[in-house]
Amino acid sequence: MNNEQTNEKTFLLSESVFAWLCYFAGYAFCRCFPVMDYPLGGFLFILALFTATIIFFIIQKRKFAILPLLVAISAIAISVSLLLSTNKFLYFWTFAYALAAYCYFVYSVLDNNIEKGFSNLILLDFFKAIIILPFCSLGKLFVAMFTGKARASGKTIGKIFLGLAVTIIPTFIVTLLLSYDSNFIDLLDKILDFDIAAVFSHIFSFGFAIPIGMFLFGLYNSASENKCKETINAISCKKAYQATKFVPAVTVIAAVIPLVFLYVIFFISQWDYYISGFVGYLPEEFSYAEYAREGFFQLCAVAVINLIIILAIVLFMRRNIEQPSPVLKIVSITFSICTLILISTAIAKMIMYIKSYGLTPKRVYATWFMCLVALIFIIIIISQITRRIKAVAVSFFACVILLTGLSLSNIDQIIAQYNVNRYINGTLKTVDMNAMDDLGDAAIPELVRLAEYLDSKYDTDISAEACESDDELYDQLYYKLNSISLEFKNREENNSFFSKTIPEIKAINALKRIGLLK
Repeated sequence: MNNEQTNEKTFLLSESVFAWLCYFAGYAFCRCFPVMDYPLGGFLFILALFTATIIFFIIQKRKFAILPLLVAISAIAISVSLLLSTNKFLYFWTFAYALAAYCYFVYSVLDNNIEKGFSNLILLDFFKAIIILPFCSLGKLFVAMFTGKARASGKTIGKIFLGLAVTIIPTFIVTLLLSYDSNFIDLLDKILDFDIAAVFSHIFSFGFAIPIGMFLFGLYNSASENKCKETINAISCKKAYQATKFVPAVTVIAAVIPLVFLYVIFFISQWDYYISGFVGYLPEEFSYAEYAREGFFQLCAVAVINLIIILAIVLFMRRNIEQPSPVLKIVSITFSICTLILISTAIAKMIMYIKSYGLTPKRVYATWFMCLVALIFIIIIISQITRRIKAVAVSFFACVILLTGLSLSNIDQIIAQYNVNRYINGTLKTVDMNAMDDLGDAAIPELVRLAEYLDSKYDTDISAEACESDDELYDQLYYKLNSISLEFKNREENNSFFSKTIPEIKAINALKRIGLLK
């Protein structure tokens, strides 16, 4: 007993406060989840989480290295996109990266990095910060919440709090089961005199805040105690990396040569077909849609497979990891060059397709992904030429930069603006309204601008008469704008403050300008 008491950690008052902040951070997370519905809440959550943690570390007089600060800045910057765009697909990835970056930030500030500085083991650091460390100290949250000078009374309060926390979910379930009785619900309404659904929503959030708070504080506690540093460190990782190298270099050469030979034959046989994408020439037997789609996704798949092959060679080929391998260098550069040719061909074909039919989200994402893969292969080539570049770390931050750029660029607005401008300039036959259905609120001001252009073109006001026009685009546009207006009217009644975005405000103002909203 005495031994247990001796070994039990006593938390500082600042740590106790931080434990409470972790719990309330869990509650805030529940209130802003899913982030697709509450983008403003998601941004405020990320900003408050980083701000509170940085202040806590300053109080503890922790030193901030450049790398974790850069990761924190990237997370906050990418979360700004939650306010600037309405692309729910990107919402998920930006929010997920911001949470992962937070875990790495805490992990790194508390000096848990496997290798110091800019390291190729950064992905393993992220894995350790997100998957391993938080679960090593899950039970420390409540200990830290009720500790310090008032430890005896704190334990009592902690037991009470734990009892209340445990009963939240059973109480919620029992209430739902009893809610079939209208008299019971009416009586609760009279007793409580407030929205029962809202109350239980908060209660549910407080309940689920417990595991989230345990995760956040568990990460801090494990990182502050440097857990797993003896088992997962640079030496152990180096040994594990060396142990994977069992494939002889001769075997690698024998496996690679047929693939390279196959690529050469493929390039020669398809030279005229693929070179047409670079010169803007469309083969007679294809339409633009057929030409762009022909083999595009196959080329993307081949590029990814080539990347996997290079990674497998790096991981499994037998060599001295301290010295550069000429075989690895030749294979990596050859595969990378072949892949870059394939990627450039695919991108050239996609550009032709975009020039003919305009932009859509799928076309943007496909092009962005191929540019990302191309950049990774360029980094691989450079890393083989000079050993000063840490390919994994550079590739990781290249992905972060490109994702941040994609998120902050407001893709929906850019797509709509590009298509509308080209239609007005006469370089695009029509605007695909079906493709516009995949865009969010950021595209609405551009659609309104198109409506105003068509309105002036037909010299008529926005009215039912305009909708009776024979122009198909005109009909589709006004049908969509009227549908959007009805959606906004319903949204204004049900939306909370944390669901607001800047594009939404701009869209409402644009619809008001043409009289579709009051």
